Amino acid sequence: MPAPKKNTAPQSPRGSLLDSPSRGAVDETISLFYLGYRAGVAGPRKVLDKLDFGRPHHRVLYVVARRPGISITSLIDLLEVSRQALHRPMRDLIAQGYLVQKPAPTNRRIALLTLTPKGAALESKLTELQYDAFAKAFAAAGPDAEQHWKAVMRALAEQVRPAFTV
Repeated sequence: MPAPKKNTAPQSPRGSLLDSPSRGAVDETISLFYLGYRAGVAGPRKVLDKLDFGRPHHRVLYVVARRPGISITSLIDLLEVSRQALHRPMRDLIAQGYLVQKPAPTNRRIALLTLTPKGAALESKLTELQYDAFAKAFAAAGPDAEQHWKAVMRALAEQVRPAFTV
């Protein structure tokens, strides 16, 4: 009777991590990631709630602030959302004077987005709250914390979108 064949397929990193004794450490990392995210958006969330806005509104403001004149199509691609998912935040931001949509000079069918002064002020306020949260966390974690955290986040980001920056 022939010997059973060994599975020679490479084991995925997930499989080896989940089968190892350090599984509790991975669980803690995932929990901390989730809680850290919540802490990072807590300040902006309070401001957004008062305006009846949500995280999608903030994401639009953040990206448009860094890419003034971005087309709606490019914004959809960058945020990886559907046109339908972007509709309400865009409608709200335009209607309340935070965002302006203008046709592109070379092709009037393409809509370009820019923040109004009111939108730039809101985006700045929201981002400043996040800067403060990160500054406190990095100060508490020590001098090399920011560098190491960015390396981990960059490695995670590379798994879904290589060389991605806003």
